[in-house]
Amino acid sequence: MTTYATSLSRLCGLGTCAAALTTLLACAPALADDAVPAAAPAGPWTITKHIDLASRYVLRGVTTTYGNGQPLGNAGADAPESDQAALQWGIDFVHSSGWSFGYWASTINYSYKQLGNSYSDRSITEFQKPRSVENDLYFAYTGNISGDLGYTLGMTGYYYANGSHANALETKAGLTWGALSFNAQTLLNDVVWGNKGDTYWTLVYTKPLPYDITFTGTLGAYTYSREGKYLGTRDTATGAACGAGQAFVVNGCFAGNGPSSGGLRHLTLGLSAPFPDSSITWSLQAILGGYNRFDVKQGNQLVGTLSWGF
Repeated sequence: MTTYATSLSRLCGLGTCAAALTTLLACAPALADDAVPAAAPAGPWTITKHIDLASRYVLRGVTTTYGNGQPLGNAGADAPESDQAALQWGIDFVHSSGWSFGYWASTINYSYKQLGNSYSDRSITEFQKPRSVENDLYFAYTGNISGDLGYTLGMTGYYYANGSHANALETKAGLTWGALSFNAQTLLNDVVWGNKGDTYWTLVYTKPLPYDITFTGTLGAYTYSREGKYLGTRDTATGAACGAGQAFVVNGCFAGNGPSSGGLRHLTLGLSAPFPDSSITWSLQAILGGYNRFDVKQGNQLVGTLSWGF
């Protein structure tokens, strides 16, 4: 899933050197017999590419556990997506008409294949190999309503290399007004990490600061479908209902909290800036943890990322 650190990385590498050269040529005095040709008009497409190294991969504020009780750690295919440094990469195509297309990927420090297979094979206890790679393909159209008020409509497809019961489609609808954006992303099918109808809500504020620093604040919340194939109160593989004080989490009924209908997921405060005369951007995000789908409190976490844009 596309993370907050990734959206920041897409700000880097937008042809800074080429723009500077064009400005110098435009400002230079032209001789009658040796005039500098006018610069060719920019094409309708803007293409940005990036490779990132993140200190860890935290998905939508879940720093501690996806489950309903005690954290299992990455050895148990639990949050965060990676508790080690994660390699991430992507490419974005933006057209002047408002259409955009992109691809983003990240390594994960456990196996969605083993986790998904454990739904029907309860003997599986090893969740480290083969480790998964998340691949997100997305498109959107951004338009204007009136003045500073705009909108975005799009969709994201999630494909997991070395995954099982994890691939998904998610819609996106959003409004923008100046430095604020409000978005809703709704899951269209049951997977081991969510139920059909789960909606992730974000309110994002972005502000440029001195020294080329950008501040981004993201408030994230969820509304959940309480019952799904892989998450709920009934073991859908066996048909057995979970007992009091239990919840079904992919491969069994576990003691702890029951499913929640929604709540605050995280508040993330971030800073990012390019290194001077470089195509590398640094970013830091302070994640203030909220609650997961089982109302389990998440811890606070500081995440750092280095991004090379080209």
